[in-house]
Amino acid sequence: MEEGALKQKARTKWIQLGDSNTKYFSAVMKERSQRKQIVELQSITGSRITDSESIKTRGDLKAVQVMQQKFHQFTQESGLQANLSKSEAYFGGVPLEDRLQMLQLLGLSNGELPFKYLGVPLSTKKLSILQWQPLIDKMTTRITSWTAKTLSYAGRVQLVQSFLFGIQAFRAQLFILPTKVIKIVEGLCRSYVWSGANKITKKALLAWDRVCLPKAGGGLNIVNLKLWNKAAIAKNCWDLAHKQDKLWIRWIHTYYIKNQQLITMLIPQQACWMVRKVIEAKSHWKLAICPNS
Repeated sequence: MEEGALKQKARTKWIQLGDSNTKYFSAVMKERSQRKQIVELQSITGSRITDSESIKTRGDLKAVQVMQQKFHQFTQESGLQANLSKSEAYFGGVPLEDRLQMLQLLGLSNGELPFKYLGVPLSTKKLSILQWQPLIDKMTTRITSWTAKTLSYAGRVQLVQSFLFGIQAFRAQLFILPTKVIKIVEGLCRSYVWSGANKITKKALLAWDRVCLPKAGGGLNIVNLKLWNKAAIAKNCWDLAHKQDKLWIRWIHTYYIKNQQLITMLIPQQACWMVRKVIEAKSHWKLAICPNS
């Protein structure tokens, strides 16, 4: 009877505070999501694995056959099926003969690094200008579609503030933008604002640094791409120091930080270029963390 009363009380609290109380709703959703975690897996040999470091498979044909059987089982039970035309297989240290057999079994093509994930190129090295070219082409294509429209200066400024900034914002939160790319992007935006052209021109009624100032400072409140990029990378560094609930943060702590203080540790030279740049961004907020210095 007491248990029934508690259940009824909890249901009443949910009705009263559920959707209207964001903090309470988020806490309940977090608690429910933690119930639905995969705590163990069954290996090929039938043993149960609970340690994430032990979840490994051999790079042979038998292991791939077992993996494919599990995928088929998942498809039959869930109704979800992988799109083979958008899927690729990547190998490391696998003999060519075994690789060809696996590709034939899986029905996939052989992928090569670097590749794109969610539209972003994945690479352990600094991205080349050629890898940034799709971003520039996308912005040029968008501007070309606008050149036929007769817009005022205010209209073109609004398009630059919203659409063009949004195109590059996703990548700017992940990578340090090269100086050349920043100049090209700003050149395209500047030329479109002042002349409505889809190519870089030298026509400008005001210096671009002045244009990027707030309206109270005499500018047009267009975002300064270089400063925004630095702030976005510094935010990733802040998350690295204060959040442990994300997989990429736990991975960096395990392999590079290793219980050190992020603010005082040396930059790990064995890390990839992007990880080093994120850790180096601590210099932007070091004084904010250590006000006594």
